Amino acid sequence: MSRLYDPISQTVFEKEDFPEPSSLQGLCRKSIIQAVTLGDIEKVHQLPLPTSIKTKVGALSLKDFAIDVERLSPDNHTKRCYPATCCLTNDDVIIKVFPKNSNFHLSDYDPSMVASFKENGHLCCVLIPTQSLAEKIDKAKESGMTLEHGLIWKTLTKVLHVFLSGQISPVTSIPSTDIRYLPNGWITINPPDNEESGMVTAMEAQVDKPVYEAPEVLGRQNPDSKAHSWNLGCLLYEMLALEPAFYDRSGVNPFSVFMDIMQGNLPAVPASASQSLTDLVNRCLVSDSANRLSLQEIEDAIIQHNSTNL
Repeated sequence: MSRLYDPISQTVFEKEDFPEPSSLQGLCRKSIIQAVTLGDIEKVHQLPLPTSIKTKVGALSLKDFAIDVERLSPDNHTKRCYPATCCLTNDDVIIKVFPKNSNFHLSDYDPSMVASFKENGHLCCVLIPTQSLAEKIDKAKESGMTLEHGLIWKTLTKVLHVFLSGQISPVTSIPSTDIRYLPNGWITINPPDNEESGMVTAMEAQVDKPVYEAPEVLGRQNPDSKAHSWNLGCLLYEMLALEPAFYDRSGVNPFSVFMDIMQGNLPAVPASASQSLTDLVNRCLVSDSANRLSLQEIEDAIIQHNSTNL
């Protein structure tokens, strides 16, 4: 028996560990969802079955998930975000519960969300656990490993496409914490909204965190899309060196970060990096934007790499 948690009633109850469905209909439902996978549960509605059956098969509820009380922390209760196991597929997921009548739109939520359902008036979202680029870097550093160059090129391509879409202002930067990897290999990016991202001042750069803004952004010098090229260079350096390009390494002089950015004082790229990636970093992190690679030139470099390595 397991001690499970009900996030709606906020009570603990006991239940048999992953009992088999008690009916033929339940067994068939479990087999179908295992076949289409939880991440593609919407495909149930494409099956050649009567609409009533498809609706029953694809309709999730909290009974389909086990939230083990032993896995919960105070933070889970505060955020109403609970690690769980899907009883139908044995997948590890996260259940996010929104209160009744909350002002929330599904289109605004995390791209790792694979399903949602209503439970006693509460909206419950099912999310696939993801790992951020920052977390990948920390894990690689702890294990004494480096990030695979294939992953670096793939990440670089994804971020570049976001910038090329033209939907992000030049003063908006993407940090490594906003790049996330899903178990299926997809990469998602959730950058700050343009309206929430104003010009970054020199004083605002004096914080105990990595700085991804280009010199012209910090100096309020009418930045254009080449500020994104600088951001790409910062991310690329971070993936290669397993530490940010610009942050207060001493821990006592945050203003030095601003000076390093304005003067283009970049630490050496690790020798383990390929020549093509090293060249790309050095041509992106150029203080004078006129001499910095454009987004199109970065795309050309990626295409050239792919043509010779695929």
